[in-house]
Amino acid sequence: MKVLVLLALVAGCVAVRYDGYQTLRVQPRDSIEIEWLNAMKERLVDKLDFWQNTGRLDRPVDIMVPPTVLSYLKETLTRRGLSYDVMIDDVQALADLQMKLDVSISAMAFNYNVYHTYDEIQQWVFDFAAEHSSLVEQFQIATSFEGRDINAIKMGSAGFNKPAIYWQGGIHAREWISPATVMYIAKLLAEGYGNDDTVTRMLDTFDIYIVPSLNVDGYAYTWTDDRLWRKTRSTFGLQVCVGTDPNRNYDHEWAGQGASSGKCQDTYHGPYAHSEPEIAGTTSFLLDQAKRQKFVSFIDFHAYSQLFLSPWSYSQFAPLPVESADHDAASVKTVTALKSVYGTTYTYGPSARTLYAASGCSEDWGFAVLGAKYSYVMELRDTGRYGFLLPASQIEESGLETFEAMKAFGEHLLTEFA
Repeated sequence: MKVLVLLALVAGCVAVRYDGYQTLRVQPRDSIEIEWLNAMKERLVDKLDFWQNTGRLDRPVDIMVPPTVLSYLKETLTRRGLSYDVMIDDVQALADLQMKLDVSISAMAFNYNVYHTYDEIQQWVFDFAAEHSSLVEQFQIATSFEGRDINAIKMGSAGFNKPAIYWQGGIHAREWISPATVMYIAKLLAEGYGNDDTVTRMLDTFDIYIVPSLNVDGYAYTWTDDRLWRKTRSTFGLQVCVGTDPNRNYDHEWAGQGASSGKCQDTYHGPYAHSEPEIAGTTSFLLDQAKRQKFVSFIDFHAYSQLFLSPWSYSQFAPLPVESADHDAASVKTVTALKSVYGTTYTYGPSARTLYAASGCSEDWGFAVLGAKYSYVMELRDTGRYGFLLPASQIEESGLETFEAMKAFGEHLLTEFA
């Protein structure tokens, strides 16, 4: 995929297409097969896109495969006795489906049930704050590498030195369901204030800071050039490949396990911690704000896998925080409430032990540096049927079930911090 992106740039930003691409799901049975898949990943680094990384026997590996090596990979897997399932038969067809907008709703009203461009999301921030001016404030939290505004909102009733909660979406550009879900939750919070007891107590007790789309350059690029772009759009010096993985760029255990020094890798950690203005800007704001109010929670919304992950992310061997039991207690309430809506099942646990090790990540920084006791990554829908290409028809269900999850999570916070 990286070669395709580079060629597209050289050709004058011709949009990358994924005609004939498929995603295959492979389930390794032992450590030898994991090692073989990792070797295949390295050998075909310019062709295979591992949507779900290798590392655990109890988790499948999802690989997007171009038509040029599709037959070869399928035959190789079969020869090794590794079974596979075709999860997405035509990647481009799904991408095209996401771009189709529902024109049945007036252009004058913001449609929460479709995916929106960067400009539309930023306009939503202003309009949402104006519509709910007694409860919502708008502000610019950072500026991106390419000079785009990264706008945020603060939700809460009037008060001083209130404990604070921070939510961010869209740190990885291709995870469109993340900003869509975050905005949906904000909508339901605003509508619930004064009507829903839990929501009212949450917003009376806490200030909730929300960044719907953090990696705005990458997100804009997914609409114009490459739907499956993941990283930022930064360049440094004579760097040929573009972008850094912003969720490997935080200054906690930076450049460790699960982050790459290869500039063309999707998990490239950047030339130094906080090299990305998106990360430097938001963390600077949070640390400055933490001088005035205590952050008790930090949640970074991602896709996909249906997981609720607590520290640590940087190592599966690191001793768990002493707060780990409290993390689990809050997680149980959160995933139980979420499941009660549509039956969607989430797994919870320490990130590295539940998914895979990744250093320089947001939830570790939120916990260890910002000091937010309840710091998590939430991997939203689904478990691989659509992957990063979740149809817009699922935005509403994702929003409603995640809202109930955040209410249950908020109830837990209220018992401790109210």
